[in-house]
Amino acid sequence: MAVVTGPVYVPAPNPVVPRYGLFNVATGPLDIPIQARSGGIQYQISVCDLPEAYEVNCQEDHDTKVIESGVTTVTGAPFVVYSAIRCSPVGLANQGEAAVRRYLFDQLVAGEQAVVERAFSTGAVGLSPSLQGATNIGNAQGPVQAVGMLESWLYARYGLPGVIHAPILAAPYFSGAHVIDWDRSLTGSWRTDVGTKVSFGDYAGTGPSGQVPAAGDTWIYITGQVAIWRTSDADVLVPPMGQVIDRSTNLLTSVMEREYVLTYDCYAAGVQVTLDTTDQ
Repeated sequence: MAVVTGPVYVPAPNPVVPRYGLFNVATGPLDIPIQARSGGIQYQISVCDLPEAYEVNCQEDHDTKVIESGVTTVTGAPFVVYSAIRCSPVGLANQGEAAVRRYLFDQLVAGEQAVVERAFSTGAVGLSPSLQGATNIGNAQGPVQAVGMLESWLYARYGLPGVIHAPILAAPYFSGAHVIDWDRSLTGSWRTDVGTKVSFGDYAGTGPSGQVPAAGDTWIYITGQVAIWRTSDADVLVPPMGQVIDRSTNLLTSVMEREYVLTYDCYAAGVQVTLDTTDQ
């Protein structure tokens, strides 16, 4: 039938629920301290070295203890993820600042995880530490061998459950190779046989020095435990509309910013893997 009146505006019908990814396997997101928004975060941990052992020769004479472990300081640099819209004041902006803020917030929440994953894999926007510079432990014939290589490498030097980082492209191959199972706890995530969490996300799939993988291959990584801090939802910054209108074009550009810091414990290694060899 012919349209008699214009379309009626209604609320967007789909809930803004981010997909599975890095945020599911990291500690947090935690509220970022105000000073850390510009200066970053640092903390000390003692878990970057395994304990030592010695043989008991007799009750009076013990082998010499070798003390090599110590305290490690982990430092994370801040970066900003932002959403932005440009529109006429007669349209969206005419609904008021609350509506503009909701549009910006929905855009931010829907996509910020992907931005963080990509930056973490490439070291973009000053994100440090990142997967760039990770130890290159070679090539794997398939997902099974890749997971074994990564876990063997990490757990020879680190005693806590780590995190595997893989591009979304790798997810069905990991599942097809039966190297992951779903953890049905309240903080559900994909895990390997030994409990390593697996993050499938918008990782670049490139090597520790930015190497582009061969056709059919990708790079996957393992790190120590991951933590994320970010500005709370209540504190994300949105300038008043009156400060962001361009009088020459009569367009309003509004931006919402959220500060982030991301860290991981101690170690990172990467392997190049051929995905379609799911039996190896």
